Amino acid sequence: MKYSLRPSLIALSTMTLGVTGCSSLMLNNSFSEVDDIQVLEPSGSIDQRVSLDQAWDKTTKENFWFTSQGSQIIPYSWFTWLEVADSEDLFRSSEHMSYLGYLPVQPSQKNPAGLPIGFAMNTDKQGDAWVGMTCAACHTNQLDYKGTKFLIEGAPTLANFVLFFDRLTEAMNATNSNDEKFTRFAKNVLADDYSIQHAMQLRQSFTNMAIQIAQRQHVNALPKSYPESFTSYARLDAFGNIQNQGTAFALHDLSNKNIPNAPVSYPFLWGTHQSDVVQWNASAPNTPVVGPLSRNIGEVVGVFGGLSIDKAPWWKRLIGIKTSYSSSVDMIGLGQLETSVKALRSPQWPQNYLPPINTQKAAAGSILYQAQCSGCHQVMTREQEKDLYIAVKTPVGEIGTDPITAWNAEFHEAKTLILEGQKQLILAGDKFEAEADAISIPVNGVVGLILKEPKTALKAGLMPLGSDSKERRKSLKEYAKMHAQARDAIQQPVDDNAPYMKNGELNLDGLVYKARPLNGIWATAPYMHNGSIANLWETLQKPEDRQTSFWVGNRNFDPQVVGYVNQQAEPIGNYPSPSSKFNVLDSKGNIAMGNSNLGHNYGTDLTDEEKWQLVEYMKTL
Repeated sequence: MKYSLRPSLIALSTMTLGVTGCSSLMLNNSFSEVDDIQVLEPSGSIDQRVSLDQAWDKTTKENFWFTSQGSQIIPYSWFTWLEVADSEDLFRSSEHMSYLGYLPVQPSQKNPAGLPIGFAMNTDKQGDAWVGMTCAACHTNQLDYKGTKFLIEGAPTLANFVLFFDRLTEAMNATNSNDEKFTRFAKNVLADDYSIQHAMQLRQSFTNMAIQIAQRQHVNALPKSYPESFTSYARLDAFGNIQNQGTAFALHDLSNKNIPNAPVSYPFLWGTHQSDVVQWNASAPNTPVVGPLSRNIGEVVGVFGGLSIDKAPWWKRLIGIKTSYSSSVDMIGLGQLETSVKALRSPQWPQNYLPPINTQKAAAGSILYQAQCSGCHQVMTREQEKDLYIAVKTPVGEIGTDPITAWNAEFHEAKTLILEGQKQLILAGDKFEAEADAISIPVNGVVGLILKEPKTALKAGLMPLGSDSKERRKSLKEYAKMHAQARDAIQQPVDDNAPYMKNGELNLDGLVYKARPLNGIWATAPYMHNGSIANLWETLQKPEDRQTSFWVGNRNFDPQVVGYVNQQAEPIGNYPSPSSKFNVLDSKGNIAMGNSNLGHNYGTDLTDEEKWQLVEYMKTL
């Protein structure tokens, strides 16, 4: 029987609310509890940025940037002293990390090695420090205008995750194979403990880790038939990476994978906690307490959360427990991060720096917006941004945008291996057959981690609702009411036995994309779920007239069309341009699956004057 993602997550949210248990999955990584952290000098210059008022103070910002969610890439000291493959530049240097699209900031007690925003220290149960990504790496951005650099909290990054990972793999391989390079690395890492014997031990550990990193690169690599820029700056197939982390790595079979060929633009975070669902395909219910925690655990699994699903010890098998679940996920850290996201507000157009809004055009545009856009993208005032809302779920076949993201999430399959015959949600659901939806395997892992540490999960899930019991009960009541209303208006679910293809094309029955309020939309280019449209002006053009190629990664902002300047970015120091060309068409002149800029025809029949009025109004949102 085919397993459908949406019912699984709804059942997960309902099932785990009443569970209790013991112990903590992961230490709360609080820097205030760590003594004598050595704060290093910055490795290169750091941009001076203007912050906009988004309801976060300085402490909240730094906590969001550097609170660990349990991601573990490599040991922190290794990342601190690793050199790039082809020079003695440190991998963490400002120029190199800027080339990759990440945002360097000054070193501090919370960021002792001066890593970019979103690269956090995580301390494991043995007390060893690791570096890993946190939400801010993918959901913080900088845009530039006439020399002023704006830091936008919660905005989609322009970073190139795949290039980061390729460069990390190359750097580790070069360090391992070059004796001089490794000796410099070992002397910095080992410091006063350096000796030939200790260096040999370090090299063996380093070799093993380099192989693991390279394995992940190979599992998530695209076939050579795909262009190099297919997944590049500002785009990543996050669902595909999460699927493969569950099917290939958690189940310990690297051949049990799918091609991550549905890259999406990173979504903006403001309003996330207030919606009934999240993800571009509306697949994750935001049911209170466990909903946000579940989706966040799934996100960590995709960015080095170390999920492992193994055969349970013999004594557990005697009582019917067949599998065990482990991960480095930090649930308390996730609770803290979600609390910050709940308070985040959208950025307002900074008229002191950008051209002032033409109020007459904006007023005319507001009327057009009500007629053309508000049916899907409801208008919420700044005061309403804290309020809960039900997102519009538009059928994929109706909206006409690229379908592959929604289709892959529903139809990718994988072997279930040791999970075969077990309930998909551990305590509930149908039993796994030999193959199942690929996404159902990491979902099973998320359930396993929550059931393993239910008290910690409950504590983390309640954190965004506040500590006041009266306010918490009020919040739970409001969420329950919203989800009841959402269920009443739910789209027709996907048939569990639906065929992959229908009439020779992808079967899109029951698949949807989510629409949301467009507050702060001006700061979130490129547009559409797959980042296939460069700016707001282009979204209003007829699909056949839209640009089929444009540069991505250039931070210079164009306030007229509301997007980034369509030019290759300047090189950064000794590194190439931090930008790439996005192409809708493949080498044969056909629309590339995953890259389509078609669909979303709303407003495209307006006159040019009306389109400019609509763009002007969207600047005010």
